Amino acid sequence: MDKGSPAMELGALRAEDLAEVCAIEIESFSTPWPRSLFEEELRRPELCFWLALRDPAAPPGSRLAAYGGFWKAVDEAHFTNVAVHPSRRRLGLGRRMLRSLLDKARERGCLSATLEVRPSNAAALALYTSEGFSPAAIRPRYYSDDGEDALILWKRPL
Repeated sequence: MDKGSPAMELGALRAEDLAEVCAIEIESFSTPWPRSLFEEELRRPELCFWLALRDPAAPPGSRLAAYGGFWKAVDEAHFTNVAVHPSRRRLGLGRRMLRSLLDKARERGCLSATLEVRPSNAAALALYTSEGFSPAAIRPRYYSDDGEDALILWKRPL
């Protein structure tokens, strides 16, 4: 089992998690999603799928350790966000979340998965490639905050 993850509970992301999600977003991404976007995603479970890893031993308000989601488009899973709380990084939680999302995508009939990642995000890129994602293309100037390109990765087949 992943180091540091046995006590974590995996489940669906819930509306009551969103304050913690937004805090992790701000610490993890230079262009964090607003709460309203997550609220919209949670109202569309037929297209948007979200998971959370929670630490039941942590005090209320600090239980969310990681979260991730994908959109289902026909038979493809488009991964949108995968994030781990900064204090819980390097414990295998990102890998556990990614593998759980891949399992859920397969269960929902997805045959492949795709995502965008910053080429400068070495940790994320290493995780995704170690789990079978391969670079396929570049989206020039994809990120609005600094104009960095996005590397498009695919995993085929799931």
